[in-house]
Amino acid sequence: MKKLITANDIREAHARGELAMSVVLRASIITPEAREVADLLGFTITECDESIPVTASVPASASADKTESQRIRETIIAQLPEGQFTESLVAQLMEKVMK
Repeated sequence: MKKLITANDIREAHARGELAMSVVLRASIITPEAREVADLLGFTITECDESIPVTASVPASASADKTESQRIRETIIAQLPEGQFTESLVAQLMEKVMK
């Protein structure tokens, strides 16, 4: 059975400090929203044809290295109802904060 990679999977991996995910094309389905979220977060999804683990993560450097925009984004998401927001809403709120 194929593994579905959703936007929430990308958000959760990013929240754990991961910067990338490697997926086997034959064993995975990546939703368009997951790709969009990955682009917005600067998260890399690597697709391969080999039989390697579905997720092989690359840990991020220390949280002290987080950019200001990442901290602002995390603060905004923390204040929104869990699962009740879209990436476009977060982007709009970030734009307002950055002004």
